[in-house]
Amino acid sequence: MRMLQIHSDGFSYEAKRKALKNIPDLEEKVYRTDDSCLVNFIAAEMSDESNITGAATKTAEMIAAAAEEVKEKNVVIYPWVHLSETPAKPNSAIKLLKDITSDLKKRGFNVVQVPFGWYKAFEIHCKGHPLAERSKVLDISKEIAKAAHVDVTEGEDLTALQAEEKATSKFYIMEPNGKLTDVKEFNYNKLKELALYVNYETAKDRTVHEPPPHIEIMKNLELVDYEPGSDAGNFRWPPRGLTLKKAIEERVTAEMVDYGAHVVQTPLIYDYAHPSLKSYLQRFPSRQYVIRSGDRDYFARFSACFGQFLLISQALVTYKQLPLKLFEIAPSYRREQSGELAGMRRPRSFTMPDIHELVADVEMAKDAVNNQLVFVTKLMNELELNYEVSFRILRSFFEENKEFVEGVVAKVGKPVMLELFEERYAYFIFKGEWNVVDEQKKAACLGTIQIDVENGERFNITYVDAEGKEQYPLILHTSPSGSIERILYGVLEQANKDMKVGKVPHLPLWMTPVQVRLVPVNESFIDYCISIGESLGKAGIRYEIDDRQQTLGKKIRSAEKLWIPYIAVIGDKEKESGELAVRRREMKDQIQMKVEDLVTDIEEKTSFAPKQRLLMPSLISKQPIFSREV
Repeated sequence: MRMLQIHSDGFSYEAKRKALKNIPDLEEKVYRTDDSCLVNFIAAEMSDESNITGAATKTAEMIAAAAEEVKEKNVVIYPWVHLSETPAKPNSAIKLLKDITSDLKKRGFNVVQVPFGWYKAFEIHCKGHPLAERSKVLDISKEIAKAAHVDVTEGEDLTALQAEEKATSKFYIMEPNGKLTDVKEFNYNKLKELALYVNYETAKDRTVHEPPPHIEIMKNLELVDYEPGSDAGNFRWPPRGLTLKKAIEERVTAEMVDYGAHVVQTPLIYDYAHPSLKSYLQRFPSRQYVIRSGDRDYFARFSACFGQFLLISQALVTYKQLPLKLFEIAPSYRREQSGELAGMRRPRSFTMPDIHELVADVEMAKDAVNNQLVFVTKLMNELELNYEVSFRILRSFFEENKEFVEGVVAKVGKPVMLELFEERYAYFIFKGEWNVVDEQKKAACLGTIQIDVENGERFNITYVDAEGKEQYPLILHTSPSGSIERILYGVLEQANKDMKVGKVPHLPLWMTPVQVRLVPVNESFIDYCISIGESLGKAGIRYEIDDRQQTLGKKIRSAEKLWIPYIAVIGDKEKESGELAVRRREMKDQIQMKVEDLVTDIEEKTSFAPKQRLLMPSLISKQPIFSREV
């Protein structure tokens, strides 16, 4: 709720015409008083809808306190939606204003409630004393939590966030042999990053005080940059970065198709008023971007769940099709707090590869987890970074399925953090996370596997069993790799750590934007480079040609600054012999290679990844400099 308060010498308004179709007619459209009064311009907000009664009570208390300060008994309640960028739905606003009016009358105030849903003219005369003009903001979720003993939602369970705060859990380290040790007693010798990850998770401090190293790297490599014309946490991808992004998307999609997934595409925005979505958001609130269209409020999705669940809820599914898998590359938005934003680690817009697997029961869910472990581990290893694994499990599920959990940890093959919670506070009973720990001792989750026991029923997703009866499935929520942004964060933070210990920083060859740069010693060899480039392009290898009028040394340094894996210098000797003088970045050497040998070398190292074209001209002279230094 947002409110502007003005202590006035008199007040009047005239209702001109309806702003909303379904608003009732007025018997009297004009009101005037010459008596002093406290005028309260009020905008009900979406956050108030979680507890209209609580918001009305707190607002009435604020108005009463202000009125008593200025010794005023006359109060005007004036609806003014324009105070807020995230207004509540009309029905919610009407209830809020009505409840405020009723509360103030019970407190002995003379109250005039100005009609809602009309275009109005008004006259006001501010008294001009120090307390005559004031503004107030009420965050009902915080206020009610403070005051409390009043739930944030009316007639609903606690939100997952509140339930998580109240939930009790205990942290352990489980080793591949099944040994379970309290995190405070475990020996972290030679497991420094696991210790950092455990400290991060148990401290739960997500604030950021300085930019993480990957931000400078991503700009210097011309991969991603800030967009000053957008909201903070939303980024732009120049051609090099977009080439990398598409390469990752295609790689994950190919793996999911091999896994048997149905690839879909669902909408970006969703209606707050949809019954299933409303229930989901009340139970699992997130910070949404709000879109106003006509007289309805929509939110930008923060995962692929909404669209996929609504899609499959209208499909005919039988037990013969289980496990059934839906996959989507889902552009998503979450308006995180500004103090938590940290480049690609925690942006507000992100691209999430998201698969949901429907299964009949817990046993099928456990089989699915073991199957998914295969591709999650494969994709994590292809990123060429260090990661730590954790599992958050409902204790009753753990005790009933301890052998299964031990088997999963054995497959991970190293000690993992295990959190056992006593009561279920969210939709999952089992959640695995693959995490990166950076130089700032912060962590971010990449891949994740969850067993969901709530949303099948919430979204009325059913399948027909062998006896012809409808049943609700369990659902596995899985991000095979993590968001594309988090992947970039992970590989760049790993590169930064490599630099700190004297290793050559690099991007995995299969995702790096340019795999080969051809460097002619002078312009007479450009045509020969173009012919070599055609051979590389036919093999699906991304290349570019430095045809600029620069010295050979500057061209080589330029390629090195962009971490080009293979730099081939081409002059008379190379043209005559048919071999290339190839600098291999990771090997720190230079060798002679035939073009076909170079092709074979790259193909062998990237055979698992689909071919992705370079999304810009191959001649560097044709490329503008977006953000890189060279």
